[in-house]
Amino acid sequence: MLSWQYRPNRTTIRGAILVVVFFALLSTITLYALVSHLGSRVPAMYNGEWDYYHFHWNLWWVRHAVATGQDPFYTDMVLAPFEHNLSYHSLTASWLPVYAALEPLIGHLPTANLIIWLCLVLTGWLMYILLRRQGTSRAVALIGGIALGWSPYMLDHAASGHLNLITVFWLPVALILWERVAATRSPLWAALAGLGLWGMWLTDTLIVFWAGLLLAPFALLTLAQMPDRRARVRLAALGALALAVTFALSWIFGPLRPTLDFDTSDLEPARLLTLRYYSLPLRALYAPDLGSAQRLGFERDETLGVLLIALTILALVVRGANRLRWFWLGAAILPLALTLGPDLDAFGTRVPLPFRLVHEAFHGQMRTPIRFLPPATTALIVFLAWSFDPWVRRLRARSVRSLLAGVVVLAFAVDLGIFKPYPATEPPTEYAFYTMMRGEHYDDYDYVVLEVPSGPYTGWRLIGSHPEAMAYGPVHEKRMVSGLLSRIPLTQHLYYEQSPLMGWLAGVRPLVADRVIGELGEIIRDWPVGYVVVHQDWMDRERTLETLALFNGHPSLCFIEVEKDAVLYRTTSHPKGCPPRIPPETGPGEYTIDLGLPGDEGFTGHGWYWPEDVGGTPARWAGGGVEALVHASLPAGPSYTLTVRATAFAEPRTVTVVANAERLGQFTAAPGGWHEYTVTIPAALVERSGGDLVFSLTADGVISAADEGLSSDPRPLALAYDWIAFRQAGD
Repeated sequence: MLSWQYRPNRTTIRGAILVVVFFALLSTITLYALVSHLGSRVPAMYNGEWDYYHFHWNLWWVRHAVATGQDPFYTDMVLAPFEHNLSYHSLTASWLPVYAALEPLIGHLPTANLIIWLCLVLTGWLMYILLRRQGTSRAVALIGGIALGWSPYMLDHAASGHLNLITVFWLPVALILWERVAATRSPLWAALAGLGLWGMWLTDTLIVFWAGLLLAPFALLTLAQMPDRRARVRLAALGALALAVTFALSWIFGPLRPTLDFDTSDLEPARLLTLRYYSLPLRALYAPDLGSAQRLGFERDETLGVLLIALTILALVVRGANRLRWFWLGAAILPLALTLGPDLDAFGTRVPLPFRLVHEAFHGQMRTPIRFLPPATTALIVFLAWSFDPWVRRLRARSVRSLLAGVVVLAFAVDLGIFKPYPATEPPTEYAFYTMMRGEHYDDYDYVVLEVPSGPYTGWRLIGSHPEAMAYGPVHEKRMVSGLLSRIPLTQHLYYEQSPLMGWLAGVRPLVADRVIGELGEIIRDWPVGYVVVHQDWMDRERTLETLALFNGHPSLCFIEVEKDAVLYRTTSHPKGCPPRIPPETGPGEYTIDLGLPGDEGFTGHGWYWPEDVGGTPARWAGGGVEALVHASLPAGPSYTLTVRATAFAEPRTVTVVANAERLGQFTAAPGGWHEYTVTIPAALVERSGGDLVFSLTADGVISAADEGLSSDPRPLALAYDWIAFRQAGD
């Protein structure tokens, strides 16, 4: 028996199941807002923001890639048009078996949410198993499982939906597997340990780093405790076997080859100022309420917690039965030091800390020091368990031990915030047209879906907003621009910033119309872009008007439909081509654009304001430009009459009507009520244009409500239009 195993216990199957049930119930209580709506809620962090979407896409992509014979570590499905190496991305490929098993049965969203619940359960349960294997009592092991599985770190990242960073259960797994290797000196256990390390690497490179911080000193301890030189040589050989299995699996199935293939020279390194921002303040170790939550803003509470720190201080003066408990305290020091960041400010002097070495070794890509809390927390929990378990065992009465355990559990629950409401919210709106896209398959046409506003994001540099459009990827299964990948070359990301088109779509550059129109036509042809989706609820009204006006007049785009808050355009590169933009048929030979109601977005061009209530009637005001443009297609054949129902603002306005540069006539609209005005569209004009017409309604003047002293509205207004109807002659 190894001396690090303090009176080892055997956990019965029945006992293990009961503990799993306990942690499952506790996880359900903590995540109740999510698990009670598995198919209709997503994690929302603690300020209403979203970070879940790229992990949802990861789950889908890994399965999709494997099922279609693609390498999951390379993709051009996000942040098009570039191909990306995902070995440094938070891909979390180790969840593939769980996702592949559950998603066909319960669906994508419930599976992704259930993984969060599962992480809490596994982390608490496996920490309990680790402590029981070291001989601690059930009560102490149970408390230790809660302390790790519901640590501030775990709850914070569970609230963010970080499926890679809440896999803290890998730490007890790594220690348990190596303990079995050292105890049995069996090649089978060594191979399983290698398999476990491979699983950690598939989860995230950071997880391997975590495990190494604990496994390295633990391996040295077990090596020193071997009975003779021959046993030490055998154990060292088994360690080499475990590593060989890890690297062999990583070479064959990833991520070793993609990692070696990744050129990090073009990645933007984190600055020391940034590292300090994402570090655990030293004062958090003695005043946790002043910890990182206030500094990070979006982090709820990434600290060790008040109770864990208090118990650690108390354990320093408690006499333990086994002096090897100090080994675990020592094992916690390095990861804890790493959480403090690159340096400390001592009396006005910057004192460098170990994280500087990590920062340089990874070329500035290890960007968040505070994420080294899990190995520090794990080692401290083992230290505390070894320190206090002998005292708990001296309490002969089971009722007293149970009462003490209950008090400590309750104290941890209050300190860690286990029963605080979990932040969950509704996912982005569902749209039927994304499902339609998924059903489109062409042998020689693999198109891009362009979301507006666009949000290409590296987790480090956000251009624009709403990268959560990536959540639609598992629905339409097409390439897209918007989304988040943890690390991409700086030169690629600068493209999105410096491109007149992409900068405008992302909302970080003003519109330069001629350059944007030309570049949009180029990418529609070259990428190619198949659909453009404008999310009106993601933009302010002015930006929405500008976007729709440009798109409605672009020769490579054709309006398809409005669904809820989204306007869908198809491109001329798409095999289906462009359908005619015929307004809704409201009678035999009559086509009407009902302005101010959903659906008019595909017909209005420059010069219009947003839909609004005008005297109790849904309508649109014109006056935002010299002219108000209307786009419509009419079936060729007879002549038409164009009739508008309109009212002028403040004073009569004469409106000149032009279609495709041909003057149709004019009318004078009076203020104070709705009236109908009509001009004729010649049949020859409809025939010459192929039915595609652009109408210009130009008023002879504008005035604002502010100028009239009626309100503070500064908009120049000409007329309000209720509807525009096109009627075939003779009807």
